[in-house]
Amino acid sequence: MAVLLGALFSLMPSSASTPVLTTIYSFPYGDGAHPEAGVVANSSGQLFGTTYSGGTGWGTVFELVPPATQGNPWTINQLYAFTGGADGANPRGSLVFSSHGVIYGTTEQGGASFNGTVFSLTPAGGGKWTEATVYTFKGAPSGCVPGGTPACDGANPEAGMVFSPKGVLYGTTEAGGATGNGTIFSLTPATGGTWTEAVLYSFGGAPSGCGTTGNPACDGANPMGGLTFSKTGTLYGTTYGGGTANWGTVFELAQTSGVWAETVLWNFLGAPSGAGSSPPPTCGTSGQPACDGGAPAGNVVINGTTGALYGTTTMGGKPAGCPLGGYEEGCGVVFQLTPPATSGNPWTESLLYSFAGPPQDGMIPSYNIVMPSSTSPIYGTAFAGGSSDLCFPASYTGCGVVFVLQPPKTGSTTWTKSNMAVFDGDNGGGPNGVILSSAGGILYGTTYVGGLAGGYGSIFEVTF
Repeated sequence: MAVLLGALFSLMPSSASTPVLTTIYSFPYGDGAHPEAGVVANSSGQLFGTTYSGGTGWGTVFELVPPATQGNPWTINQLYAFTGGADGANPRGSLVFSSHGVIYGTTEQGGASFNGTVFSLTPAGGGKWTEATVYTFKGAPSGCVPGGTPACDGANPEAGMVFSPKGVLYGTTEAGGATGNGTIFSLTPATGGTWTEAVLYSFGGAPSGCGTTGNPACDGANPMGGLTFSKTGTLYGTTYGGGTANWGTVFELAQTSGVWAETVLWNFLGAPSGAGSSPPPTCGTSGQPACDGGAPAGNVVINGTTGALYGTTTMGGKPAGCPLGGYEEGCGVVFQLTPPATSGNPWTESLLYSFAGPPQDGMIPSYNIVMPSSTSPIYGTAFAGGSSDLCFPASYTGCGVVFVLQPPKTGSTTWTKSNMAVFDGDNGGGPNGVILSSAGGILYGTTYVGGLAGGYGSIFEVTF
């Protein structure tokens, strides 16, 4: 998640209390519908985000202003409604602020080439904002040549972007590139207010036979989450597919002498169940591969002390772990990747938690997680599960949860997970990640559906 995090992250209060879930806004269609990303916050406490549809039908950018008196309603301001044309359509990613207070984001569709856009919103005074299309993705036309003519550009960005300390924007596209498996791109500001786009990397995917003699390496495919910028300038992220088992990857993109190079840090295995034999053996048993996560769709966060990476996968974990969800490959995991003591050696993965699915537990953990410090808990959301309520089709039992994963106590290696909030539809359904307030003790986020204004989604807070 790209956000002004310097002031937003704080530790959990020392005095524990029972978390309280409150819906602070329910979307009617005209204000926006079905947000697919969480919110970001500015230094004054306003929340900003996007909705995938609603408004004029093609999605919106909104601001939610807290009340002057606690307990009074929050106020929504629609900053922009997309038209579905050259300005873009259907924003799915989060927003990011520049140091000058300009908002930047992406749309998955629309633009001059119908492959999505990067847009900006500049304050114009009097509560008005001016929208501009910063870049239109061209996609990968037939016969495109990386770095040549026609160029292989990205298409359909699904995540938000992140700023480097030098003011360069970095992001991912889910499709496009040299093989159609997505890209990592940069946008560098130039004189006159223009921006220069460059494709830093095109994902190769996992073609048949990849990794064997005479075949290309098994690469990731279709990044759906945002990037994370390390202190050393390395970019980290995930791909939903690709890798040696086609269950996705964690990657890094590092620059040496101006040249960017990608390295796959981890290939997810999923949770193979041995289906087809009777009784089906399960992963982790004798002769079977280890149980792993699969299909990550969110960001990773960096432990500033150890350099470890933390994230979630939408599936995997325990096979047959979603009896109400119908997912024999598991309900998803929270994972940790630990860097090697000697550079160049493999990273080490461990599963901190495997979701068990409805009715009690969540399923499909996705979108951003937050870890305020190297010793703090991990906060996140699971898109479904948590109850037997129905917010989605039958394969998505439950309306989702906000969870906290507490680090191991002294002498233990076990992380402890608990639900902080369970959605029931009226208070929202399908949460899209959380951020932590500047004072600590409050999480903010959005839900894809639910709420009390037609079921078009909501904005919530969890106080603890």
